Amino acid sequence: MSTTPYWESGSFKVICDQCGREFRSYQLTKRWDGLMVCADDWEPRHPQDFVRGVADKIAPPYTRPEQQDSFVFSCTPVTSEGIADYGAADCARAGMDFGYRPECTMEGGVGVAGFSVAGCAVAGRPQPGT
Repeated sequence: MSTTPYWESGSFKVICDQCGREFRSYQLTKRWDGLMVCADDWEPRHPQDFVRGVADKIAPPYTRPEQQDSFVFSCTPVTSEGIADYGAADCARAGMDFGYRPECTMEGGVGVAGFSVAGCAVAGRPQPGT
């Protein structure tokens, strides 16, 4: 649809931004993306360009402060024994001895803090391997 080379009052020669053919100025229209195009290259903007997402609500509907930890201590046969280093406060009963004590081994009988077992440690016994 090229134009013939003649003079027309109020119009001038222009080139289509899409196809590159020559037209008169009144034959081009501005497309949605800002390009000046001919009737063959003009197209409406796609409706999907106007779709907008919905923002997510990331906060919960209500919040509460974090509760303080509560530890429930339960009495076991070992903590109920009335023997020093085995019975626990508020659980130990005088005269209770179920015999639940760790076996006294060479490692448990060491008189060094962190290595000895309660009731087995002997003061002055060196650590094995030293």
